[in-house]
Amino acid sequence: MQLWLERLNRRNVLAHAGAIPEVFKGVVDEPTYAKSVDYTLAKGRLDRIELTFNVAVLLVVLFSGVLPWAFHSFRHALGVSAWAMAAFLFAVGVVLSAVALPLDWYGQFRLEERFGFNTTTQSLWWLDRLKGLLLGLVLLLTLLVLVLKLVDWTGT
Repeated sequence: MQLWLERLNRRNVLAHAGAIPEVFKGVVDEPTYAKSVDYTLAKGRLDRIELTFNVAVLLVVLFSGVLPWAFHSFRHALGVSAWAMAAFLFAVGVVLSAVALPLDWYGQFRLEERFGFNTTTQSLWWLDRLKGLLLGLVLLLTLLVLVLKLVDWTGT
């Protein structure tokens, strides 16, 4: 569905790429409008690549047997407590996010820079990722434990 919506957006952008729409006349000049069209098309291409890549990774994770193997390894090493199960879910999320980092980096430091939209540095970008990980560790892990404990408390 998302690929289809992206295709519709691309078709619409291309259909109106030749001239500034009436609503934008007087507000946006010709070079800025052309730049926005180019950016929208480039961003759409990257979004399609990211979506395809993420679906491929998800399918590999779901159907390769790596998820049950990882779950068994976690359970064997940490037990079956709510904290251990939450740690497993969090770790899966971190690994899936880490796999997507190269495309996120490319979007920020290649695509955004090419169009002059990047206002961050590499160190700030990595620091933001680290802060997100730590915040997720504190908030999401705690929330996961609470949800798993709630499931435990409700019983069968």
